[in-house]
Amino acid sequence: MSDDHRIAVITVAVPEDWYSGTPAAPWVGEAAGHLAGGGSVTLQLAGDGPAPPTAELIRRAHAVLLGVCGAMQREHLLPRDAYVEVDEESYGTPTAPRARSRFLLPHQDGAHASFLTPRRINDRHGVTDDRVFSNTVYFKRPSHKMYQGFLITNPGAFPGETYYYSLIALLVAAYKHKNGRAPSSSREVEEFLGDNIARSMELSDVHHSRYLNLGSLLGSPDPAHHVLPSGPRAESELWPDQYASIPGIWEMVESCPCASCEGPGARLICHQSYETLGLSWPEMRRHFESTVTGGLGDVLIGNNLSQMHAAFSARDRRICPVCIVVDKPAGAEYEAWLAQEWDQGFARVGGAR
Repeated sequence: MSDDHRIAVITVAVPEDWYSGTPAAPWVGEAAGHLAGGGSVTLQLAGDGPAPPTAELIRRAHAVLLGVCGAMQREHLLPRDAYVEVDEESYGTPTAPRARSRFLLPHQDGAHASFLTPRRINDRHGVTDDRVFSNTVYFKRPSHKMYQGFLITNPGAFPGETYYYSLIALLVAAYKHKNGRAPSSSREVEEFLGDNIARSMELSDVHHSRYLNLGSLLGSPDPAHHVLPSGPRAESELWPDQYASIPGIWEMVESCPCASCEGPGARLICHQSYETLGLSWPEMRRHFESTVTGGLGDVLIGNNLSQMHAAFSARDRRICPVCIVVDKPAGAEYEAWLAQEWDQGFARVGGAR
């Protein structure tokens, strides 16, 4: 499989003198253009000397993303009502009891209301009416996160890795796996995604998930494949009501198609991947995954809608979420930005090739 199906990642070192200088620096345009083009960017903020205090790193992260956000609004169709959201520093997702590390499965941050949808003109089910999957429980904030990022304020006992996946590439592969042919247009993929979202909404009383996951986005008809483990961690058990509402799901978390995945969550995503792509979870990772190793003072950021991300990190890692968001994903400017995402994403993975 070609590298067109992987997320391109770059690293940009932010000069220390930029924070007191002009915002119109070359690196701003480079980072903005790469993000707008579907890539992931690591912004290095710590400099060459001793790392600044955490409060200074957070201030720098906010300033850097304000610069990138402004450049994307001026040059890359990012809606004018998009803004930088800085959350509280946290340990992120807790680990399993007594575990030294945790593996976050592929997801989108704030995916109760932050997930890829078709263009409104290609929506056959009304999923773009409010672009909300669940409004009952969510983590941290209700905003629509267009670009997901985080500042590493403490890497922990060992350097963590973040993994990125092109959701449009995965959708094209799932479409081919289901239909036996490549999609002839972006519209076919968008309608496929809209069908999948609508199906998962209809099955919500069965799977009890508040986020769309890999299996639901890629079109599995099995409610068990719409279940999102707690975290969502590879090592997590499912919620008791999920075991109760889906007979036989316990068999899926006991074994998987490749017979090598560790943890209930990992084995369940292996079933999802095999059903929708014909690939086990390890095979899916080899075909589609891009890896970034983050250090102290790094901001890792990518598109939260056209990408999914996963992570492996130490128990004691600390991060500060920093995202580019809108309050309402609607209107002409949002639709123009979304159309650009679909057009370039479909062209990148080769369309009907």
